[in-house]
Amino acid sequence: AAGGRVPSAAGQRGSAAAARTADPMHRTPAERLEAARRELDSLIGLASVKQEITTLVNYLAHQQQRRALNLPTAPLSLHMLFQGNPGTGKTTVARLFGQMLGALGVLAKGHLVETDRSGLVAEYAGQTGPKTHRKIDAALDGVLFIDEAYSLAELRGDDTYGREALQVLLKRMEDDRHRLAVILAGYPRPMQRLLRVNPGLASRIATHLEFPDYTPRELAQIFQVFCEKNHYRLPAATRAKLLVGFHWLHAHRNERFGNARLVRNIFERAVRQLANRIAGVTPVTVELLTVMQPEDLILEGVPAEVLSRADDPELAVGIACPGCQVQGRMRARRLGETVQCKACQHTFVAEWGDLLS
Repeated sequence: AAGGRVPSAAGQRGSAAAARTADPMHRTPAERLEAARRELDSLIGLASVKQEITTLVNYLAHQQQRRALNLPTAPLSLHMLFQGNPGTGKTTVARLFGQMLGALGVLAKGHLVETDRSGLVAEYAGQTGPKTHRKIDAALDGVLFIDEAYSLAELRGDDTYGREALQVLLKRMEDDRHRLAVILAGYPRPMQRLLRVNPGLASRIATHLEFPDYTPRELAQIFQVFCEKNHYRLPAATRAKLLVGFHWLHAHRNERFGNARLVRNIFERAVRQLANRIAGVTPVTVELLTVMQPEDLILEGVPAEVLSRADDPELAVGIACPGCQVQGRMRARRLGETVQCKACQHTFVAEWGDLLS
């Protein structure tokens, strides 16, 4: 032991428990299930999605308990449809759902295999069927996540390879329904069209989940998550500019709005801009390296006159007290400060709010 000390038995037990918690492979099924539940709960937004997944997992756990006591159980298809714009958390939720199924023993592994048309459809005749089978085989006892699944059923009539892959998938979804959860994901409108023209596919999918676009406040919260993971801090002026920018981008979004992907791009550009700003500055301090200033934010497409609103000292945000849920109003220049609710006297950090006109 370091320093010549021998760990106590209690210390060894604590170290073993810590190692088990840190390494998913050494966790008990109950610990893995709880860890996946916590991660799901920690995701920003997605309230309806979280509720649906939690309800489904609780139902599956209930069925497992009945089966253990030799009570009748009801069959349930694990196949699902996730529809939403890019960056709304579909892949993350699919991964967590697989982990929960694995922890419950509903699926032996619960791993996630991601693919799209290119992973299922081959270039030459006779190769698509085997290629699709191989991908499904890799996902057995886990989750097969197919992004932009509607690309397998193009509207043109000559897409024989896509139809072949879809037919193989349909058969395997039925034959391996006890060993496989297939999640079809993509934009809302094409996904609905896919189900309309493929009744066999629609009949195999019991659960449809809508992944809404993030609100401006949720986009700002995601930006803060990136900052916290990388040890950057956001003063009030930077927070105000982010809210103003995200409010405009959200109001002018289309079906290809990037959501969390957009936020990641803005964060990465901000880090590069910060690096440019402090290049050559001496001495280098922790504050210089970690505090993002408003000028570090590059919000492409947002008009300069819109961003100038962030400089208005009267700019206000609406914010709910986490203690009593009463909605209040405060100046954006106080974002990030500890405030006190006038209704219940609860103190809390006013991280973000909803921009008020």
